[in-house]
Amino acid sequence: MTSGAQAVTAREADAALLQWFEHQGWRPAAFQRQVWRHWLRGESGLLVTPTGSGKTLAAFGGALLEGLREQGAGTDGKGRPAAASRLRVLWVTPLRALATDTTHALTAAIDALGLPWTVAKRTGDATSRDRRLAR
Repeated sequence: MTSGAQAVTAREADAALLQWFEHQGWRPAAFQRQVWRHWLRGESGLLVTPTGSGKTLAAFGGALLEGLREQGAGTDGKGRPAAASRLRVLWVTPLRALATDTTHALTAAIDALGLPWTVAKRTGDATSRDRRLAR
């Protein structure tokens, strides 16, 4: 933990995400919470649900919770500072329009929760510099 910082408990981190959902006028679906728990346990899987049901935040919510918990602890869970630059999530979509919508959705959640993360979008026409930075 960094000096002067107070650790965020798992319950407080969860409450922050739930409060953000509430502020949006949403309530997490049971399947979303289940996906978050799987993420936090380090498990992987395949999420299949209809369009518009909340897949993006189901898949990303676990990473958000992990980030909130680590930020409160002052580390990334591996002893590195929470703000350390490292790839957290790689999101792949075949459609450019969907990539733009997803970028906006992820950025809104990250910014609202105060996480020091950067969202970058790479397309097939990305510059060589952008592709190198994505590694």
